[in-house]
Amino acid sequence: MVGNQSSPFINQVHLQRLKQLCDHYEPHQTTKTDIPTLSKQLNCSDRNVAKLVKTLANIGWLSWQPGRGRGNKSEITILTNFEATLMQVLELYCHKGQLSEASRYADIFGFNNTFRKRLPHWLSAAQENLKAQNTLITLVPYTIPNFHPLWAYRAASRLYVDALFDTLLKYDSETKTIRPHLAHYYEFRDNELWLRLRPDVVFHNGEKLTAKHVATCITDRVGKPHTYQQLYRHIKAVRTQGSWVILAMTHKQHAILHILADMHSAIYLESNDDDIPYGTGPFKLESYDKHQWVLVKNPDYFSNGGFIDKAEFWTSDTAEAKVQGHIVHHGYSSNGFIACDQIPLQTGCDIISFPTTKSSLSMDEKAWIFHHAREFCHHVTQDILPVANSVVGYHQHQGVYLYHHEMKRPTQTLKVLASHSNKYRIQLLHYLESKGANIEVFSDDESQHTQYDMAIGGYVFSDDDMFGYYKWLICSSVFKYCLSPQQQAVFLNIVDKLLLTSSSETHYLDQLHRCEDWLIQHGVFFPLWRDSLSYNFDKSLQGAETDSAGTVSLRKLWFED
Repeated sequence: MVGNQSSPFINQVHLQRLKQLCDHYEPHQTTKTDIPTLSKQLNCSDRNVAKLVKTLANIGWLSWQPGRGRGNKSEITILTNFEATLMQVLELYCHKGQLSEASRYADIFGFNNTFRKRLPHWLSAAQENLKAQNTLITLVPYTIPNFHPLWAYRAASRLYVDALFDTLLKYDSETKTIRPHLAHYYEFRDNELWLRLRPDVVFHNGEKLTAKHVATCITDRVGKPHTYQQLYRHIKAVRTQGSWVILAMTHKQHAILHILADMHSAIYLESNDDDIPYGTGPFKLESYDKHQWVLVKNPDYFSNGGFIDKAEFWTSDTAEAKVQGHIVHHGYSSNGFIACDQIPLQTGCDIISFPTTKSSLSMDEKAWIFHHAREFCHHVTQDILPVANSVVGYHQHQGVYLYHHEMKRPTQTLKVLASHSNKYRIQLLHYLESKGANIEVFSDDESQHTQYDMAIGGYVFSDDDMFGYYKWLICSSVFKYCLSPQQQAVFLNIVDKLLLTSSSETHYLDQLHRCEDWLIQHGVFFPLWRDSLSYNFDKSLQGAETDSAGTVSLRKLWFED
């Protein structure tokens, strides 16, 4: 029971005192006590105890009957359970749109897990207040992802890197062209790419963007080991000249423009106080912990910024159908939840890959797995989970074939790395077992200590088909773990030669399919199915279009009046 309309404002101190009383007195039972006893139990003066008792009685949390006559004790009755009262207080804060304050209280009293479970069911009544505050609430099925552009490689990071950071160039998905962004002008001079920076850009800490900042970021990408380091292998040196950043290349190649427009090439400034660097994007990070993070509009943004003033993201069990939020991200459809908005991924897919180890499977054994896995794909194919014939949707019409006619069932136990297992990946493994395979499954955490025979994982790409394909071929775990060093060198040489000899980006996209087919024919990997993402969007939210990877852009969202 929180109290009536005339109750005083409930604050943290009131809740702390109620908790102390509940520790000493059983709720709903009348107990004899006196002011000196309460003063000792609550560790405060007799005068303050008298005031506190009166306040908590006015709120409606306790009943107090003063003792009459000398030596007669008073009677106290706690009228409520602390947890139930705290949850009511938190719910009231949520209804008023003060979710961060509610979360703070839950954390103070050690009820953050309970709060996160109940939050999705409290948001329905809060949405109008939040809308009036121009605050977006999004529920997501994951904990805080990596925000650092150099180290972020999972799909969950895409929305936040796009909101917090900017790239030198931008890929326009409508015109399929590269346009200026942080660099307002660029040109090739022989084998050098010259980029001139805008003069009006500042990082979120107020520091002005300079050419030296950009040179540091690019140098880090060339020299530091990271997932996408191969993309920058043709950059020989980086130097600056005033507002110019000059990239000396091994040869002139237009792919570098697509690389600099990719989110993994976003410009950042390392922070001395935090692992998350400063960006220049239309939103900046206000606060964060593992289960909640808040982005606010950047008032100093140099270009057209976002329309939302604040965006709060909360980790939640979004598999429940009744959860509420302006955006509820349920994850992949293959996890089994079908929401109002199914966003089919236009490119990327789940795959099976085979790492190079001393005990690698034979080609006959891989052919057996290929045959039965593709057989399973055609059994379960549906609108939200179509069979994939290529890792990019552009080549879906090509079909996928393995020109190896001998098959042999693996006799040893197959050690399978199943990254983020969903119901279809599990069903596939059960299907292979029904055909006679013996399978032992390992998670990502266990994979570092175990040699595995095959892996099941998934990939998504950006709207830039050509670049996404190119990046996957030379930066994915398939390239890193499933090709020997000699094969990697040969494969990179082929990819580069095709780039130099292709007459256009479309021609190069066509040529890269030969590289993908080479991987399939050599038993390196093969595609399975293309997934979908499940969302629920509030009807008042506009601009919630997704890219080919199923990602919403925070830059485009706004509330209808």
